[in-house]
Amino acid sequence: MLKNLLLACTSLAFMAPVAWAADVETPPAAYDWSGFYIGGHLGYGEANYSGEFGVSDPEEPDPDDLNLNGIAGGVQAGWNWQMDNFVFGVEADVTFTDWSDKVKNDEENTEFVEGDVNLLATLRARAGVAVDNLLFYVTAGGAIADATYDATDQAEAPGSDSKVDFNDIGFVAGGGAEWGLDERWTVRLEGLYYVFDDQENAGNLIDESDNVDDKVKFDDAWVIRGGVNFRL
Repeated sequence: MLKNLLLACTSLAFMAPVAWAADVETPPAAYDWSGFYIGGHLGYGEANYSGEFGVSDPEEPDPDDLNLNGIAGGVQAGWNWQMDNFVFGVEADVTFTDWSDKVKNDEENTEFVEGDVNLLATLRARAGVAVDNLLFYVTAGGAIADATYDATDQAEAPGSDSKVDFNDIGFVAGGGAEWGLDERWTVRLEGLYYVFDDQENAGNLIDESDNVDDKVKFDDAWVIRGGVNFRL
């Protein structure tokens, strides 16, 4: 439900500034959003894995069962350029997540799957409409993640500790609102939705011949976060 809500809010964030700018004549912005800024953010998010298996066993744990969510925090830096009430810019951020979960699903607890998401980073363009010191914006760009997946069968392959790493470039989109407290400090609330769709071969994680066609996918993630920026 939260994922669907974030998607709806992101879509609204994309459409609202354009519609507002087209239908409402806003007065010239007295607050100047131009220039460089650095800051930090803190929020909450979730990531999702899925699997495709050559031979399905309902008794075995599944990557879909992983509950990867929790606190997310990090830093950002960017630059804005303002033209009348329109603000354009670019922003880079690194978000540390430390989301981890392990699922055991057989009676002897010898088989388990484990997922970790340690980091999300983006490089995004931003565009928005300013009403004095209040900025409504949308954002989109590229994303990378530090994420891993492991499947182990201690009965068939004791001591196995190999993992699958996900490192493909993904896509991120979102939107938010930012409020200028004074000439230097701003605060914001934003939501970001990440799409990775990164599929890797997981058949070698468990030494069983019927697992050669096993695939695991790092699907997507979302984060809702608040932040503060200092304008240089």
